[in-house]
Amino acid sequence: MYITIAASVRSPDIRALAISAGWVGYEPIYCTINAGVDVSNLTIANIPSGLLTIINRGRIGAEINSAFGIYTRVNIAIDNAGGTIFGTGGRGGDGGSWRIGNAFDTSYQATGPSGVGGYGSGFTNYTPLALLPGYPGTPGSSQATGGPSTGGSITSTGGRGGDGGALGQSGQAGSSGSASGNYTLLQIYSPYPGGAPGNYIDGNAYVTWIAAGTRLGNAI
Repeated sequence: MYITIAASVRSPDIRALAISAGWVGYEPIYCTINAGVDVSNLTIANIPSGLLTIINRGRIGAEINSAFGIYTRVNIAIDNAGGTIFGTGGRGGDGGSWRIGNAFDTSYQATGPSGVGGYGSGFTNYTPLALLPGYPGTPGSSQATGGPSTGGSITSTGGRGGDGGALGQSGQAGSSGSASGNYTLLQIYSPYPGGAPGNYIDGNAYVTWIAAGTRLGNAI
């Protein structure tokens, strides 16, 4: 049974496509994804082990905040020659911050709010299906406080959040906080590291790779 996915689609049901083409449940299925076609969150379900071969000439990948590009718990074969299969980019780490006190009276304190890390690259989880680059992290903001006139104002500034990673790449770490004025450093809140990339496949042990092609991210 030969079926073709010729237009971009989210979570296609390969079994239903095969049945619509006349599949009766026991013939081998060869599913081709055409060049220029995007497929997100492909889940293989209700197909007997060993019958399905995916011929990918387009892109199969994870949506932002999704765990996988392909999910399977049945034995399949994949020919990815000329195609791309990817997990999302990792989320950027949140920035750090410093809690400071006026050097002459530490009851006057400031802690600058840190920036938030950006989401990694991936397919949209809304219509239309499109590929988004990694989001930039947001900058931190400042908090100032006064104190005794001899001490003057002090300012704590949160660190910038890290940028989200490219497809299959880790996100960037957040930046450290900073401070200015005549201050005493009371506590350091460290920035967070960037998140790991997503999984291009969940169920790699079930896959026979006829051709590896381009695979970005982790395989579990």
